[in-house]
This record gives sequence, C-alpha cells and structure tokens, in this order.
Amino acid sequence: MPQDDDKTRPRLQLPGGEPADRPLSELVLEHLRDGVAVVDMRGRVRWMNRALERMIGYTCAEIRGRHPSEFILPPDQRPSPEDLANFRYRPDGGLFDRFRVSEHTRADGSRFWNQQSHALITLDDCDGSDGERQLVIIGCRDITDQVDTESALHRAKDELEHAAFHDDLTGLANRKRLTAYMRSDPVLQYIRDGQIGVLQIDLDKFKEINDTLGHAAGDATLRHVAAGLSRNAGPDDLVCRTGGDEFLLICARVASQDALMTRAELVLRDIAVPLDWDEQTIHVGISIGASMAGADTVSGEALIQQADQALYSAKNGGRGQVVFYTDFLGRRYRAQQKLARELREAVEENQFEVYLQPQLRLESDTISGCEALIRWNHPERGTLLPGVFLEEARRSQLLADVDYISMNLALDALQALDQAGHHHLTMSINVSSPVLADENYPGLLDWALQSRNLAPGRVCVEILETTILDGGELDVVTAVDRLRRLGVHVALDDFGTGYAGLAHMSAFEIDGIKLDFSMIRRLESDPRNRVITRSLIRLCGLLGMDVVAEGVETQGQLDILRRADCPCIQGFGLARPMPVADMLSWLDEMLPLPSPLFFTDQGPRAHPIALPDISNG
Repeated sequence: MPQDDDKTRPRLQLPGGEPADRPLSELVLEHLRDGVAVVDMRGRVRWMNRALERMIGYTCAEIRGRHPSEFILPPDQRPSPEDLANFRYRPDGGLFDRFRVSEHTRADGSRFWNQQSHALITLDDCDGSDGERQLVIIGCRDITDQVDTESALHRAKDELEHAAFHDDLTGLANRKRLTAYMRSDPVLQYIRDGQIGVLQIDLDKFKEINDTLGHAAGDATLRHVAAGLSRNAGPDDLVCRTGGDEFLLICARVASQDALMTRAELVLRDIAVPLDWDEQTIHVGISIGASMAGADTVSGEALIQQADQALYSAKNGGRGQVVFYTDFLGRRYRAQQKLARELREAVEENQFEVYLQPQLRLESDTISGCEALIRWNHPERGTLLPGVFLEEARRSQLLADVDYISMNLALDALQALDQAGHHHLTMSINVSSPVLADENYPGLLDWALQSRNLAPGRVCVEILETTILDGGELDVVTAVDRLRRLGVHVALDDFGTGYAGLAHMSAFEIDGIKLDFSMIRRLESDPRNRVITRSLIRLCGLLGMDVVAEGVETQGQLDILRRADCPCIQGFGLARPMPVADMLSWLDEMLPLPSPLFFTDQGPRAHPIALPDISNG
C-alpha cells in the first residue's frame, strides 16, 4: 500500500485549531501498533494513523470524509446510502462502554477480525466550520490470530468432548454419555412416567467373523449394526456401543411393551440384511434383551440390568431373537449370580470332593479302575452333582479351576488306592476344553503324577466330543499328542451322542472310547442300536482301542455286552459313585467278584456301601 509522504499526509487537526508542527500527541498516535481513527458524530473519517492504514489497506487521504462502513464491512453487510446518511452516534449509547469485535474487509478483499473501542471527546471553544464540538476516537486492534487460536481451541475442545462421550469406531455414544443421559432430568421423568424402554443388543458369533474374515470385517460389521440401530432411533433416543460387540438402544417416549417389542423386531430385521464387504457377504445376527420402565423401576441403571438379563436368556434360548424381561427371568438371573458367587468361594475354599465309580473288565470279572467324578460339598445345599454347577463354572470362567482341583483330587484318590494295595487300578479323569487348551496342562499333570509316585499309564484323560466341536481355537490334535507323549491314555467320552464320532476316531490318536449311556439304555429294546453297538466294539478291537460301556444297569444289558465282547463296563448295575473311603471299603468287601458276575437284587448294585445318587455322572 503506498504511504503518504510526511509533507503531504493529512495532519491531525481538530475543529477550531491550527495544525501544530508535529505535536507530541500526533507522534505518539503515529507510532502506536493499534489503529486509531478520529470520526465525527456522523461517522465520517477525519483522520487515522499509519497502523490503521496498514490494517485496512487504505490511506487516510483515500477515505477521509467517508463513513468506514462503506468499505470495511463485508459486501453483504454494508448499509444502504440512506442508512449511512441517517447515521449518528448517540452519546448515551452503550457503544462507548464496551469492546466490539467485528469481521472487517481490507482493501485487497481479505478479511480480519477487528476489536474496536469507542471514546467520545468534547472540544472546548469549538468554532469549526460545521460547528461540531464532539468527536469519536476509535481504537482498532487486529485480533485475527487470537480469534483463530480460540476457534482452534474450541474445535479441539469440542473434539475432545465428542471423543470423551462417543465411540471412535462407530460414532455412537459410549458408556460415559449413557450415564449422563440416563441421569438427565427428561429421562428421569420418562422413567417415572413409564415411558422409556431399553434394548440390549449383542452380536451372535461375532468372534467367528473376526477369526474367519479378519478384524477389518469385524469393524465393518460393528458399523453395520450401529447404522441399523441409528436408523431405528427416534430424536430423543440414545444409541450406544457399550462394549466390544454390545450395543444399547434407549427408546424414549415409548408407550407400551408392544411398541417396544415392535421396535426390537424392526431392529432385528434391519440388521439381518446381509452386509456386502470386500466382495464377501456377511450375515449378521443379533440377540436382543428388552425391558420397560414400570411402577417399581428405580433407575435407568436398573432398567439396563433388566435388559441385560433378558439378553442372557435370548442368547441361551437359541440366539437371533428378542426376549422381554419378566420377574421370572430376574429371579433366575439372581439365582445364577448367587450360584456364581458361591462357586467362586468354593474354588477358593476347595469345597470339592471326588466320588469314584468302579469299572469292570468283563473278560476276567475284575475291577480294573475307576472314574473320578467331581462333587461340590455345598455348605448349605449339601452334595451337588456336576450338572448343577459345571455350566455356571463355564460361564464364570471357573471351569479350568474346577478341572485342576478335580485332577489333583483324583490323583490323591489313586494314591490312596495304591497305599491300600490296589496297585493295578487305573483312574479316568475328565478334562474340559479350557484345560485341554492350556499348554501347561501336560506338564502340570506330569508333575502331579511324579509327586505322588504314580505311573502315567495308570491315568486315562477323557475328552468330550463336544469339546472337540466347540473348542474354538483349541488344537485338539496337538493337545492329545502332548498327553499321549507324556504316557497317559486318552479316550473319547460320551461316544454316540449324535456327533461325528467315527470321524473323530480316525482324526485323533486316541486309546479308547466310552459308549454313552444313551446307547446302552436302548440295547434291550432297539435291535438297530444293538447292531451299531456291536459294530463299534468290533471296530475298536480292530483298531486296538479300548471300549468302556457306561450306564450299565440291568442283567440284560450286561449279557448283550458280554456277547458283543465289550472289554469294560461301568454303571449303577455294578456300583454307584462313592467317596474314596467308601470305595476302599467296597473293594475290601466285594473282591474277589464272582465269575461270571450277575446283577441281582442281592448283587453289588444293592450293596449298602453303594451310596444313593440320581445320575451316572
């Protein structure tokens, strides 16, 4: 911008006064970094300093006598000529008591933020040509950098607040936002009015998507679910991602249970639409637990807990469905929670015991070994069978702890049998997938055997077929190989319960199978079952594998198994499971067994030492 020469530049001259020869006041004003303008009461420029010239890009000579709004306001904000002509400063106006920040335009068209202050001065003995005795001093400061910095800080603050309350992957609200929402006044009123419902959503088999297609596919699936929930959310609703594959849809102003369930069904169908990802089609399934505020609902947190309990029931009931919370579900959930707490205490306090069930070699009518069956000596409920607590142990991730306790108790029992002179007996122990997948298991088992001076060949580890099928990442072949190299035997338990047992016999180097009692129970009534059982026994003989028939209760079953050359039996017909001390007494009293052994009312099954039980396991 061209600058005025000092000789030609307008001097600061007030009405009624003579130009001074560069008075001190003018020198000060010229060297200020802030811009200064002097305007009359109609807003027309009388003078401005060099700082203001540099700020706006105009010289004082160019704009002298003009109103600043004609050129420094953005074009779309400039007043009309009529407004400019009618403009007057009001001495009593609030303009003179505060700073004013405006967006202004320079001569080159660029914009900047101008902080202005206005001061009113009154001149004495003014005889100016226009007779004005009052002028306005305008101080100007370019604060564009400060405004930009503040804007950046505000944006950063907004981004941080958004990040604090939202999930990065899906953009949905997170748990922190959920807590604030559920405790807000409008939501608390909805709860009091019974007009709020909760849908708790969990993906079905999400781990399989991650494992088979990769985590990018998993992320795309989570975004697919988030989009489906958002499409079905109302303006007052809240959609949250509360965990890895867990979501919540809080439905505000929902009128009834039917309305909430209708919304849930819409969500179910929306998300079930296949997702096309990277030339693959992903079928996404979800389960939903629903709850509705009622007269006794005390908080949003309680409502979410109820939906979570309903979700648990939905997933256990087959997945891909909606379950509404009821008092019955609540009672069952609380009972399960109580059982889980007690089970943790049982593990810590070792409230377990093994019962032993003898196994009979039919060729010689001799007791060859026992199976160790875990029991929980509950301090209030007495002796509990595995069916009461093993599933809860699995859910609570305590199954491995229970298995290791069972292993050590079983080996203690085998040592007790040894010390009583029964050196030939073997011990069968059950193992679950969490323990089988533990690389340390063979080493721990080996140490436990050595510390008791027991030979590995006297132990048979029984693996359920369901463990093979549901083991997830478990490498069963490697796990079985590690155990067999240790010297212990490995058998396939519950053989014949409907899985691909023959395929497993060929896929794994196992030492034997245990025919499930469901097959043995039908031997006398089902000719086809007899043919299958005889064929399996013969096939195992050809493969050099042992066979134990469990659940043998009647003389008829015993006779059929003898004719089929079944190597070994186990069941109530011989003896029920019993504590170790009772097993030692039973062996002392019953051995040697008569040969051939018959099951009669006076036989081993009715012996008073054989304690009553309600199952074979």
